Formats: sequence, C-alpha cells, structure tokens
Amino acid sequence: MSFGDLKTKGSDSTVDIILTYVRIPPVRTYYVCQQFEISDDLTLHVTRFEPIINSSAIHHMLLFGCEFDMETRSPHPCIGLDYRCRSWMVKWDVGMEGVIDMPDVAGVRIGKGSFKYLLLQIHWNNPQLRGDLTDQSGFRLHVTTRLRPYDVGNVQIGQNKINIPGMTSSTAVSGTCPGLCTQLMLPAPIHLTEVYLHMHGLGVKAAIDIIKDREVWTRLAEERDYDYQRPTWHHLRPAAIFEPGNSLRLTCWYDSNAGPRVRQNATYFGQGSQAEMCYAFIRYYPRVMGFDQCIQNGTINLNC
Repeated sequence: MSFGDLKTKGSDSTVDIILTYVRIPPVRTYYVCQQFEISDDLTLHVTRFEPIINSSAIHHMLLFGCEFDMETRSPHPCIGLDYRCRSWMVKWDVGMEGVIDMPDVAGVRIGKGSFKYLLLQIHWNNPQLRGDLTDQSGFRLHVTTRLRPYDVGNVQIGQNKINIPGMTSSTAVSGTCPGLCTQLMLPAPIHLTEVYLHMHGLGVKAAIDIIKDREVWTRLAEERDYDYQRPTWHHLRPAAIFEPGNSLRLTCWYDSNAGPRVRQNATYFGQGSQAEMCYAFIRYYPRVMGFDQCIQNGTINLNC
C-alpha cells in the first residue's frame, strides 16, 4: 500500500486499512492481527477514523502504529510480537456509532518521520461456535498533508489484577498512573480531550479522576449506569490540562449478583468477553513518545 493508491482530493485523501477476507474460527474468543506497510514519502495527519464493520462477531478493533516490520502482511492469530505494537491510534467497540474525529488542532501522524507500519487487531466473539462466519473489517483513514499544530497521543490507564468474587453486589477495582510515573514520562503539560471507560459484562459503574497533591482535582469522566453494549466516548470541552507529577486514578465497580450478571465463581482479568477489564483510553495532545500505556498489576507500575 502506498500513498499513490490514495484517492487524492487536493491535499486530503483516504486510505483503507482492511483485514484480508478470512473465515472466523469456531471458537468463543479469538484475536486476529494483520500488519500493513504505508509509504514514508509524505508526512500525513489522520483527522478522522471511519469504522468499516463487516461482521456481527466483532467485539472490538484497535489500530496501532508499529516501529518494526513483522515481514508478513497476512492475517494471523495475535502473538507476542504483535503486542510490541503499543502505540494505539484508535479503538472501536461494539455498540459505537459514527466516525471518530480527532481534535481540531491535532491529528495522528503517520508516514515520513513517523509510523511506516500499522497493525490492525480485531477481537471476535463467537459464543455459538459458528463455523460459517467471515470478516473483512477495519478502518478508513481520512488523511491530510496540511498538518495541524499538534500530534495526537493516546494513553491506556488501568488495572490488570482483577478478582471479582461470585455472587457479590459491589466489587471495586482501581488502577492508577501515579505522579511518580507521569513526572518521569511527561516533559510538559498535555491536553486531555477524550476518555473512553472500558469494562465487560459485570461492569456497572466507572470513574476516572486527576489527583493533584493527593486530592481529587478533576473528575474527567464518570458512568453511573455502565452499559457494556453502549460504549461512550466522553468529550472534554474544554480540554483538561494534565501536568507532570499529577496522577490519574481509574475506579471500576462490578456486580456478579444481579440478573444476567450472576456468576457463581470468581471472575478474573482476561481478554475474553467472559473475563473482565478495567481500562480507560484517553486521547490527548501533544503526543509524548512512550506515553501510550500506564497500567498497574496490583501495586506494580508496568510502564514507568
């Protein structure tokens, strides 16, 4: 794939990052990855991501920037090498509607001087173990050579240690990107523009706060009636200013004792839809190299 393939309209173009047509395997949870190479002749900003959904089995899609060539362009089960692509650009979950626009003053930089390789990750959920499902989904990238003032960055905050007892009405889990980490990782303040809170089927409530001087300074986003099937991007207008040394604290609440949520046994962290997660995905500018994950496993900080 090269920029010569784009349908050019002046300095604005589109390019499709689409999974090669494949059959979905008859397993409940499956992650498929495919890497794409783009030309580095031009520097581009992606200003809009347009989801292209061609299967009802999709749970979520993520597009990452990669700094290395995997030397394969075919769809394959996601493996350890794929997870080295940590600079995520956009996330789509089942239930989301419409296009995903970047802030007016910023765009996702690709091409010359940035990412030459993109990785598409798709999570399929196939609880009926059907063998007749296929997929060819992905994203249409709206790009421009008219660069905006800033580059978009994205950071994932959360907790990988989750233990939700069976038959309990309220279990809280928290994950923090502590000030110690942000002091090391951020050279200057950044502007937070969007927040997406993510749990699975047991999630009932979530909130994320900026902590300054050990006090809650700003509540960025909150969902008091979380619905796994209706994910929401919270648009921060105006953008929230986040300074080095501040902390981000995410808290997720779960219910394993009501209606369809009833579970007899404990539920733990995992990528499958029957496991649980506690993550916040935050869009910001200007992008800071390496500030794409700030996740805890218990009290251990994994990324600083």
